[in-house]
Amino acid sequence: MKNGKIYYIDFKGNKGSEINSIHLGIIFTIPKVKNMLFCIPLTSPKEKHFKSEEAFKERNHNELKYQNLVYIDLSDSIALLDQMRTISVQRILKPYDIALDNKNIRLLITRVNKFIKNIMTK
Repeated sequence: MKNGKIYYIDFKGNKGSEINSIHLGIIFTIPKVKNMLFCIPLTSPKEKHFKSEEAFKERNHNELKYQNLVYIDLSDSIALLDQMRTISVQRILKPYDIALDNKNIRLLITRVNKFIKNIMTK
């Protein structure tokens, strides 16, 4: 499995507000850990994710409402940082045939780091 690649993932069996059912997700391998992956789930962009209808229509990534959201233009999807977690490789269904480029991976790493820092320092 390649870091930054998007896969269909089976999130069934989750609780409460956790993402459920089949969704796309960006995966990253975890060094020295077998059969587990780090995953950032994706969802379809909705107007509620953006500050305005115009921002939604233009998919203006600078106009997202919340810090836990990152717009991924390659897949026209929203990365849900508040839902990132480790998953078993058994949850992987099939590849989506898109891998993030270096620009999008750097953006995601920056946003994940900022999101985690905000959580840990509050």
